[in-house]
Amino acid sequence: MSTRTRKPRGPGRVVEDDKVEILPPGRGLPADWRVLVPTILFGTVTGFAASLVVGGGGLVRHAVVGVLGMLVGQGLVRLTGWRIRTGNGFVDEAAMAVLGAILVVLLARFIA
Repeated sequence: MSTRTRKPRGPGRVVEDDKVEILPPGRGLPADWRVLVPTILFGTVTGFAASLVVGGGGLVRHAVVGVLGMLVGQGLVRLTGWRIRTGNGFVDEAAMAVLGAILVVLLARFIA
């Protein structure tokens, strides 16, 4: 296979095919595992706590319900301004995530 050359931009400048980059340098996947793993673990714990209240089971189901519950809980905070205040930010977020996960489970049962 022969090496093709690109049209030079300046006088005497030739760029070979293997030197041409399609994406901007330094761009990778937008997902960062250092953010996703704690979010999924936190979602699994909150999904488990919600399943203690309304029932359900399975690790994957806990993770999915917990992560969706975090989104629903944050949506409730933004839409209504309701917030559980315990004095600890982590406990506040966990309580809203569990409340959102309970709502997700109840809504899924209502639809099914």
